[in-house]
Order: sequence, then structure tokens, then C-alpha cells
Amino acid sequence: MIPQLVQQIAAVNGGDLAGAQAAVLTADPLDLVLRMEQVWNEADLWAQGQPPAGPARSQLLATNAFATGAWRPPPAAPAPVPMPAQPAWDHLIYGYAIENTRAPQILARVVRAFRSGEGLGVPSVPTQRWLDATEALLFNAANPFAAWLSTSGVRPDAEAVRRNAYYRLFGMDLAHGTDANAPYPFDKAEASNRGFVKVFEELLFELWRAIENVRNLVAGNTTDDDRIYRLSEQLGFMLRSRRIGAVLGREELAATTAMGWVELTVSSNTSVVRDLRAEATSSADRLRVIGERVKLMPHSRANSFFAMATELSLLLRALEAGWVTSSGQAWLLYQTAAPPATPPLPPGQRPLGSEVRRVITEWAAASGRDLKQRSVPITVVPAGAPVPSRR
Repeated sequence: MIPQLVQQIAAVNGGDLAGAQAAVLTADPLDLVLRMEQVWNEADLWAQGQPPAGPARSQLLATNAFATGAWRPPPAAPAPVPMPAQPAWDHLIYGYAIENTRAPQILARVVRAFRSGEGLGVPSVPTQRWLDATEALLFNAANPFAAWLSTSGVRPDAEAVRRNAYYRLFGMDLAHGTDANAPYPFDKAEASNRGFVKVFEELLFELWRAIENVRNLVAGNTTDDDRIYRLSEQLGFMLRSRRIGAVLGREELAATTAMGWVELTVSSNTSVVRDLRAEATSSADRLRVIGERVKLMPHSRANSFFAMATELSLLLRALEAGWVTSSGQAWLLYQTAAPPATPPLPPGQRPLGSEVRRVITEWAAASGRDLKQRSVPITVVPAGAPVPSRR
């Protein structure tokens, strides 16, 4: 939600991205929380003909600073139309990528230091406004809207809620533990997509082969559109199996809103970055300098996680929405433009070749696994087909 809001404000103000970033970073925390709830209400993932918010809450939502005009959240697409490539918030994988940098834990130390003394200096007024919003969005500052951020007396720890969601949808935990480097406690659901990474990396391998052969018009083209389709289909099944009844929708919105705030904080030399004397030329470098100041270092591959977060979100949205419904549509995941004589695409769809190339490069760098070489291929069984015997 945060990146989309920044882009919408910038578009209204003639492309002034820096001004839009500053407007969001100094916004009232309640406006941001109400905006998030408005986005959830407009999306209406339950699709029961009645949005989640009742009359009283709807009136309250309309009072937020971003509620009207060009900043209003886009309405949900009709059911027969595939999910757009860029909905009102990012896919949960975006939150996982940003959180794996360890930025939230580093910023927690920043908030604690600024709020409890002057060891980091005296924060400027814009940074004090940032502190208010950061405590509300990331660290459950006491307010009557905490439940809208997927936390409550039953689930008081926002990071544990996010880790539970990552584990359920991707079968993965974050690469780091607690602030003190102990294992992080969270509820691990019995039903989780523990095979996600293996299938996803197999798909990335096949997509790399296809990208290599895009301009190969002679013998030796090893592109396997049918396998790309089958792997895409299997990943779509896995992701949708955890989404029945729009389960994890609210957790996804809360997680990506919080991590969008984190990314925005270090995306440029913002007020808090300047107050911390952490000016640099990239998000990862700014986070590294901030980590040095609070004595907690980020992930060594933080640059790769920042670099691929948005592209990962787009790719998984496409897979979960079922863009590739046959081998004839596999090109959507590795071409940068539609092949000649291709019928018009449905609304929201476009080739993702550039995004997939970035994901392959950065996922390999972050994981340390070579996705351009095959290890042991996995078996993909079409829906409804008997499972082959292992005897």
C-alpha cells in the first residue's frame, strides 16, 4: 500500500516523487492506518456483495487525508478478470523480502534510542513524525485500531504474525532470529507450502533457459513452454490453497504496509537517514550505516532483497492469479514484449520478462544457489493425474 500511495501522490503532483515520499513519511499515523483499512474495504476480497466496513466505519474511513480524488484506492476488478499486475498492495513475498534484510529490527533499535535518550542525537520534527508513525505501523503503539494491523491481545507480536504468514504461504522463515539472535518464537501452522521454494526455483531455472533462447531461431532451443506452464500451474495451486475464503488477505496487507514503510524509510536520504548521518546511494548501504550506529547489522545480501522485492511481488501475483493457463501463454513469464500476432491480453496482464530476469539474478545472489544450472529436476503431476509409482 505504501509504494502505491507514494506513486499516486507523485502522479497528482506532476511526478514529484521526493515530495510524495516526504508527504507520506510525515503523515499522521491515524491517516495511514485508516488509508490501509480503506484499501482493504475497497478490495472486498470476500466478494459477498457487501464490503467489510459497516456504515459507521465507512464514514470514519472517509475522513483520512488520502480518502478522496486521485488518491482513492482503485475498485476491485470483477471476478472474471485476472488479478492486475499491480493491485492496491503488494504480494506477501514483498514483505518477506524486505523483512529478511533485518531492517525492522534495526529500526526498532532506532526508535528505542530516539525515544529513550539522545545517544543518536536530537531528532528533527519530520523524524519525530516518522517515529510516531513507525511505532503505530510496526510496533503496535497503543491505539484503538491495532486489530486492523492484524494484532490483538491474542496475537500481540506483529513480527510473529508476519512470520506465521510467511511460513504458511511459502514454507519459509526469516533468515534471522530475535534481536538477541535467539530463535524467534511464532506459531507454525501444520498446513504450509513447504515445497514452495523447490518448485519455485525449478520454475526460475526453466525461465532462465527460456530467456537465453528468446532470440535463438535455430536448432538447440531448449525452451520448454509446457514445463513452464505445469510449474506455474502447480505454484498457483499451492498459493491459492492457502487463500481459500481470502484467508491471509488482511495479514498480507498489514505486512506489506509495514514493510513498505520500512523500504520507504531507507529508499532515499530521508529525514531520519539524515538525522542518523547515514546518507548513502542505496537502500542497503543506508541500512548498513544505520545498523552500525545501533549495533545490529543487516543481512549480508540485503541489497538483493531490496532489489527484487517489487519484481517478486509482480511475479507471484501473476502465478497466483493463473495468468499461464496453457503452454501457449508461458511466454508471458520470459518475454519482454508480446510475440507477433498475439491476441490482446486481458486487462492488467503484460509480459514479465524483465521482472523475471531480475528475480533470477537477485534470488540466486540472496540464496547462494545457482539457478542457471539444473540440480535434480522435480516431477510435476498435472491436476487429476494419478501419482506415478516409486517402485
